[in-house]
Amino acid sequence: MDFRNVIRKNNIRTRLVVVSYILLMLIIGLLADSATHPDERIDLLDNMLAFITFQQLPMATFIILALTFFGLIYIHFRGHKMMLAGMDTKEITLENASTPEEKQLINILEELSLSATLGYIPRLYILESDEPNAFAAGWNSKNGLVGVTRGLLQSLNRQEVQAVMAHEVGHIIHGDSKLTLYVGILANVILTITNIFSQIFIRSAGRSRNNAANKAQIILLVLNFILPWITQILYFYLSRTREYMADAAAVDLTSDNQAMISALKKISGKHESNEYEHSSTGQAYRKAAYIFNKGDSVFSTHPSIENRIAALEGRKQF
Repeated sequence: MDFRNVIRKNNIRTRLVVVSYILLMLIIGLLADSATHPDERIDLLDNMLAFITFQQLPMATFIILALTFFGLIYIHFRGHKMMLAGMDTKEITLENASTPEEKQLINILEELSLSATLGYIPRLYILESDEPNAFAAGWNSKNGLVGVTRGLLQSLNRQEVQAVMAHEVGHIIHGDSKLTLYVGILANVILTITNIFSQIFIRSAGRSRNNAANKAQIILLVLNFILPWITQILYFYLSRTREYMADAAAVDLTSDNQAMISALKKISGKHESNEYEHSSTGQAYRKAAYIFNKGDSVFSTHPSIENRIAALEGRKQF
């Protein structure tokens, strides 16, 4: 199986998802403008066209874009820090590595960073949790990090740990942390703005005599109910897509698909035989970043283990 082709195809799917979010945001903005200050001489579609061509000033659209911009700026500089918040972690360095397994982890990460030509070594953390899992965050030398749980180290051999860490380095290579955080901001802005305008229109129902404004208000009210489903489905689809990409990157970096398959089977087996509900994977954005989370449905952040193994073995094309 050509794993680089898997990465290329999934990158195309990622772009389609991001474009979908941007189109949703644009539609919401144009509807809000048409609902609040329409040209009463023309219908809804012509109003939206007038706003998008700047024949009229799209103030609501500008406000939505400004909120999104500031949200993205905040996430860009602070988002990776959310991954470690409230967790019992220990940063592992050459200076403080006290056990053979900690020194081995550093060596593995150094090897993978060199193989991936990152140009830097992500920070390394061990999480004091019995749950076998791992995650990555960040996308450059200032914020890139990889975290593995104590349970993972106790469950896997060196080749399997290397495969899991290669998966996480793959997330850093592809900028998955940045992408999912950015998409999360887009989704939240879309939902927040739609909800705010819907509440305003509910309180002022029937006051507008303009046909275009009434139509825009009705569409926004309907979208307030269906957009949460649409944005979540798109977000989860994106997350599952990036998991396949990270698996492909792991094979590309290690030249070994069997270690990744073996690691996934062991991790899945541990989760099947133990209950980790109250572990460190409590927060939604953190759960989505972990190497393992139960799937597989349109509302799953991860593909099922069966589908991931099928892709790794070349039995399924993604």
